[in-house]
Amino acid sequence: MRQKIRALTQLPVLKQILWFLDSYYFPAAYALLAFLSSLFGLEIAYFAITAVLVVFVSVFARDSKAMLPMVFLAVYGVSWVHTPQPPFSSQFFYSRAVQIYFLVLGVLLVACLLFRFIVFPQDKNFFKESKLRLGIVLMTAAFLLNGVLFSGYTIKNLPFGLLIALSFFAFYIYFFNTLYVNEKTPHYVAYILVLASGVIFLQLCKIYLFDNVIVDGSVNKDVLIAGWGMSNNIGGMLGMLFPGAFYLALKSRRCGWVFYILAFVFFGGVCLTLSRTSALISGIILLAAAIYFSIAKSPVRRFARIFNCVVVVFGAIFLIVFWDKIRELLAVYFDRGFSDSGRSFIWQSGINNFLRAPFFGVGFYEPIAPEWSYDIENWVFPDMYHNIFIQMLASCGIFGLLAYCVHFIQVVFAVKKHPSSESLFYIIILLGIFGMSLLDNHLFHVFPALIYSVFLLLSEREGESGPLVLLRPLLIRRKKAVEEAPGGEVAATGAEKSVADGGTQCRH
Repeated sequence: MRQKIRALTQLPVLKQILWFLDSYYFPAAYALLAFLSSLFGLEIAYFAITAVLVVFVSVFARDSKAMLPMVFLAVYGVSWVHTPQPPFSSQFFYSRAVQIYFLVLGVLLVACLLFRFIVFPQDKNFFKESKLRLGIVLMTAAFLLNGVLFSGYTIKNLPFGLLIALSFFAFYIYFFNTLYVNEKTPHYVAYILVLASGVIFLQLCKIYLFDNVIVDGSVNKDVLIAGWGMSNNIGGMLGMLFPGAFYLALKSRRCGWVFYILAFVFFGGVCLTLSRTSALISGIILLAAAIYFSIAKSPVRRFARIFNCVVVVFGAIFLIVFWDKIRELLAVYFDRGFSDSGRSFIWQSGINNFLRAPFFGVGFYEPIAPEWSYDIENWVFPDMYHNIFIQMLASCGIFGLLAYCVHFIQVVFAVKKHPSSESLFYIIILLGIFGMSLLDNHLFHVFPALIYSVFLLLSEREGESGPLVLLRPLLIRRKKAVEEAPGGEVAATGAEKSVADGGTQCRH
């Protein structure tokens, strides 16, 4: 079967499709499709196209690179028209036909992933080579066993635990075995993050321009709603993704200044979501990046220094001149200040729930407190504890907390002692997600966890060392000498080709 599929990929039409999926045009086209779907309620067609792309990539593509835009962007195609959240309160996702439709797409996705694993052997094997596999196995077990010994256990905990485990680690495992990682990968990933940030920012602009969120001069946070999430979700996702613009600013010789400005624009978008956690963590990242770009050698160092000074000076003048208007517009920040918005009560309730079932917790669907709920309109996600440690302790018990600690320690030890700019890029994304998850529950909403999953892999695989990588210069010279020798080409071994070409590639 493998040989027949490989033969089909030589057909001119398939070659052109594969070229397009491998190019920088595809992420841009998919981002545009996601934005249009969010505007016009095209989810049925949008996710059908996504399913077709997943099938095609799984069967015909040499590696899973073309899956990355879909992992990062797919959720943003959910529209205002169909969101179950107030004030829209659509019944679209409650429809049995729509639920069956998405269930079929989910089964198809899993079938494609399994097909790829079974039919095409890979060069990398998570189950043998991953440095993080112990923590991943323990956390997966904790998610599946959530609340299992609790007297109020409900069977709903099992499928939800499976969903969380898949969102945390399924794509880490999939990309570990199928993604070709080389020196171009960080640039490609950062490019997708900028596109995703752009889609979110445009959706935020639509909200401010057309959804009447400003009432009596102040932003009404309760109606800051995108099809796929509310204000904290919008701010959190934009805050997780916007550092991609800084990486492109560092690596782009001609237009790095454009991406540097764009990072500040996206940060402004985070602030406009009125999400205090997202603004705080993103602000720390922005400040650190501004200092780094002012000191480190890069094509935009001079521009960054001038731009930073301009932002500080004109920002201070703007604040002084328009302070009353700003205070009125962003009243939520000033009214809530440093209050915990009930988090102390939620965290204490989490500890109380842990004490009711210390070993495996009370499960995800046990109420945070008797007769208390966020009353968020959705049909999947239960109430969460706004802190990843409290969440693991309450929902999965001491076993879950220990499993997460093992995973966290393994991630820390996987970081290089002398990180490159690529390593720093990956680390910043992971730290941003972790920081926001100390005060919000982003990691237990599927799509932030998917981003976490991918960046776990990238941070581990970046700068991999080992016998093959150390031999890379020798293998490149040998390959060149063989090809230039009289008599022509002699096929190099699979390992030689993989290392000489700059990365780890799956055999397809």
